[in-house]
Amino acid sequence: MDRTTRAVFFDAGYTLLCMEPDQKTIFLRSCADLGIEIDRSRLREGIDRASAMLQPRAPASEKQPYSIAAVDRFWTQYHRVLLSSCAARPQDVERAEDVYRRFVRLLGWRVYDEVRPVLRALRAKGVTLGIISNWTGDLEDVLRSVELRHHFDFVLDSAHLGWEKPHPEIFLEAVRRAQISPHEALHVGDSPDHDVAGALAVGLRAVLVDRYDAHPAFDRAPRMETLEQLLELI
Repeated sequence: MDRTTRAVFFDAGYTLLCMEPDQKTIFLRSCADLGIEIDRSRLREGIDRASAMLQPRAPASEKQPYSIAAVDRFWTQYHRVLLSSCAARPQDVERAEDVYRRFVRLLGWRVYDEVRPVLRALRAKGVTLGIISNWTGDLEDVLRSVELRHHFDFVLDSAHLGWEKPHPEIFLEAVRRAQISPHEALHVGDSPDHDVAGALAVGLRAVLVDRYDAHPAFDRAPRMETLEQLLELI
């Protein structure tokens, strides 16, 4: 074991688990349930435009605390941008909140196959395990529903903590919970900006898990396709 690693922190979405079915399928089902017609030829454009909202725009240290209500407003606006690109009827853009609420009800999660064995192996090494995730307030419930919560010593859901990655405070709170120094922690996530840059900025080490080969040229930290490769570092 690498004796300098006393704790491993994980992102949740697309690091430990993924949507099931996928985002596009859930969105189309949500709209169909509400009688909203979608121009599928413009759906990809809409997803790309809305997803641009997920990228950090301000320096992490300047980001403000937020609440579950703010998270709801954000995702309502996300779906408004999406609908503005692909809704067949312009008036349906104003039903963004209804679409978001329906999306949440239809959403399911699947744990990646290698996650549980890797977590058990890390636990056997005596490593503290935590989650640091930009989530909507129900992460604890999601983890219990997929029988993953018991593997972790703590879970930081940004909607409850009041800070989202890459803000330094959410990473430093994890360090405090683990009762270690920043250099003794390794953070694993799928976002070069939210996960890797955020962790490195406060002195943690970081790994990018790139399951879908979205960042082939990434070189700021170790990059791996599955969490099994993590065991080679610890």
